[in-house]
Amino acid sequence: MSATPPTDPWPLPELTRARRAIVVVDVVESVRLMLEDEAGFIDRWRRFVHEVRTEVLPKHGGRMVKSLGDGMLLTFESVPAATAAVFGMQLLACADKAGDALPLRVGVHSSEIAIDDLDVYGAGVNLAARLAGVGAAGGIVASADARDALVADVDASIEDLGDC
Repeated sequence: MSATPPTDPWPLPELTRARRAIVVVDVVESVRLMLEDEAGFIDRWRRFVHEVRTEVLPKHGGRMVKSLGDGMLLTFESVPAATAAVFGMQLLACADKAGDALPLRVGVHSSEIAIDDLDVYGAGVNLAARLAGVGAAGGIVASADARDALVADVDASIEDLGDC
């Protein structure tokens, strides 16, 4: 009699590796904004996320990995596509009809990451999050890898922050 190996009751989704541009978006001082007007902030954030999902990401080939109450994790096939999407998101965040802009800061990095249906994993994801934390409201902080992938394609001023 041969024994059959037990089946995994919770099989994990298939994991693949690929090079991606990773974008982390964060609302600066979100706690203060929520304390001042929680319902208004939530409404603005939900509308912003909807516009990013339906307008920005399809136009630039991006994937929303997750949206939090005050941030997003996105991936793109290329850094130029990610950067164009980020500029579009910054415009949307400033264009609130009520005059209430969402003060976004963004981190952009390019690296090989592990990907499944639910999430993305790896040091590159963490680095993009840390870069976002360095940024000021309205700022985009890119790693050297991301900068090198877009310098010829970007129409913006780039300031070297040095080692962060």
